Amino acid sequence: MHKKKQKIVFCLRDMQLGGAESVLVRVLEQLLERNDLEISFVSYVNISEPFYAEWFRKHPEIKHCVLYPCPWLGTKLKRFFLLRIIQHWTRDIYRWGKRVFIGCHVLKNADVVIDYYDFGFRKEFKNLHAKKIAWWHSSINKFFSKNCNTKFIKDYDLFVALTDGFVEEFKQRLPQYKNKIVRIYNPIDINSVQKKIVASKLPDFNEYFVCVARLSQDKDIETVLRAFDMFWQKNNQPNVYMIFVGGGDQKKYREIADRLIAQKNIVFVGPQKNPFGFMRGALANILSSHSEGMAMVLVESMLAGTLNIASDCKNGPREILLHGNAGLLFVPGDAEKLAQHMEVVWNKQVPVQKLIKAASDSCHRFDAKNVMPDIIKLF
Repeated sequence: MHKKKQKIVFCLRDMQLGGAESVLVRVLEQLLERNDLEISFVSYVNISEPFYAEWFRKHPEIKHCVLYPCPWLGTKLKRFFLLRIIQHWTRDIYRWGKRVFIGCHVLKNADVVIDYYDFGFRKEFKNLHAKKIAWWHSSINKFFSKNCNTKFIKDYDLFVALTDGFVEEFKQRLPQYKNKIVRIYNPIDINSVQKKIVASKLPDFNEYFVCVARLSQDKDIETVLRAFDMFWQKNNQPNVYMIFVGGGDQKKYREIADRLIAQKNIVFVGPQKNPFGFMRGALANILSSHSEGMAMVLVESMLAGTLNIASDCKNGPREILLHGNAGLLFVPGDAEKLAQHMEVVWNKQVPVQKLIKAASDSCHRFDAKNVMPDIIKLF
């Protein structure tokens, strides 16, 4: 007699290029290796990003259900504010009607439903009998920025955070929910990453620092620019470059860079299919975020054998870099301290290889093989 498969449903509003989406795909790939689970995926809208659309086409064993397929009432709102307001009201009425009168049979028949990004499906989960799990991918600062987030916890059976630091502060501030929260690192397929590292090509620069990040305000790209300019001027304008790898508002940050003395040594290369060549050839990888969910780019840089210099923001960098024993930390927004870190690295005044070895030796924490058993326990 065959044992009944457990029905697990992952829910994410949309599949855009981003951290949570790429991690979800890694989790699904690992779960597909099991034969005791029936896995479904529910999104608000049809998947428009080609990479993820193709991935789901290649994995028909994962049933995909779209709750609100009307494009005009999807996740992207119009720019013109009057149309935006009308669209917002119409969308809310449309979604309310579908929830109340139609619902989603995939959700209704599930054993476990997972709200994979920051309470995005709390309304759809409201009357379900299945066990409910909320997965928080943002920082603890964002979690406590809205009082409503703390109220949503009671509607879920478990709450998943990405770092121990998040869990500790959560328990201190919300002790009544201390038994509802667990920490699960974002899993990374180390073998797959190592193959990409080997296949990557080094850029045509002699010495350079790299910042692999989305060009946006929350990544504090401006601090990296100012810090590099300080470092470059103080060290007699050396033949060292600052390279930015990633999509976003390149025009905005190029304009800021062009006002600096080091402008000719600042390069924006845009998003790269394989950024590991830029990582492994760098003097250091720099992360300057105001806040993070976990900062997987630091783990990827560790696997590439490159030193990390990261802002000591909530949450992730300090934990990933072993409190400064596996990389260098600075206060978020402190361009002067970041410039000092660049200087000591370039002048070989810091034990880079010792820090890199400590980082490399600790990467097993994030290996999918070690993380997946924790995810299975949730079910």
